[in-house]
Amino acid sequence: MSCNNIAIIWDFDGTLTPEDSTSKTIEILGGDPDASKLFWERVKTLKGLKDGKEPNWEHILAMDAPIWMYTLSELARFQKVPLNKEYFAQFILPHIKTYEGVTRFLEDLKSLEKRADFKNMDLNIHHFIVSAGLKDLIGQVFEPDLITWTFGCRYTIIVESEGDDDLPKSVPVYCVDETYKTRSIFEIAKGVFANSDISVNKRVEQKNLWCPFSNMIYVGDGPTDVPSLSLVRDKGGVGIAVFDPTWTKEKKQARFQEMRLDKRADLITTADFSLGSELHSYILNRCIQIKQRYEAAQMIEKEAS
Repeated sequence: MSCNNIAIIWDFDGTLTPEDSTSKTIEILGGDPDASKLFWERVKTLKGLKDGKEPNWEHILAMDAPIWMYTLSELARFQKVPLNKEYFAQFILPHIKTYEGVTRFLEDLKSLEKRADFKNMDLNIHHFIVSAGLKDLIGQVFEPDLITWTFGCRYTIIVESEGDDDLPKSVPVYCVDETYKTRSIFEIAKGVFANSDISVNKRVEQKNLWCPFSNMIYVGDGPTDVPSLSLVRDKGGVGIAVFDPTWTKEKKQARFQEMRLDKRADLITTADFSLGSELHSYILNRCIQIKQRYEAAQMIEKEAS
């Protein structure tokens, strides 16, 4: 177990891409640009909303993730396709576009671990994606060696015979919402994703954490990321909120006001993935600060001995 890890944790939809990858999947699977709109209206109805509004306080609304995952699985079953990596790679992945420069941006930050000063501290840089979208789709957007782990919603595929046809049935087995995103952060801290023998509920001493919270940088785009932003910041890490650079001035101001509430983020900036941008400089300098903290601790330890 090592604490010499820096975790840069990314939301996906609205953060690394201006699109909603799940809605894009629905549009392609449904074969109609309006399929997504009809789909989400259906989800709202199943969830318990009436005319898009919450009913009286005595009514308990269903969670989003299980509802939309079930609805999507029904759509996939109607189209006779499995919601697995092979389907996503062939039919959906070519339509998922990230912000310009994202891959180079992530590679540049990852390359810090090759610098002599980072090597001297045995300090490694890891990118994680924590999304309420589809893991088997999002996990294929980047090269495997660039992203340490992707957390997201998952299906298992069961093939059932019906007459002369073998119909694939996509069964939701892991649903992610804003609450489960915080669980993923604890899994990163304890290294659960890399070691199945460790339970996310097991108490792990600070010195034995795979990645201390103070070594975490969480980047998200909106309200669904607030619990994760708050968790990381409350425990000594950094939270960053980004917004689409094409937004109107009014929409940007609204997001600023929303994310400034209770100081939900250390930085609120545009999703500009060019090298040298405010986002790039902020994350880069934070990684350097973490490295300097390790150097200072090493000096103190040497002086004490």
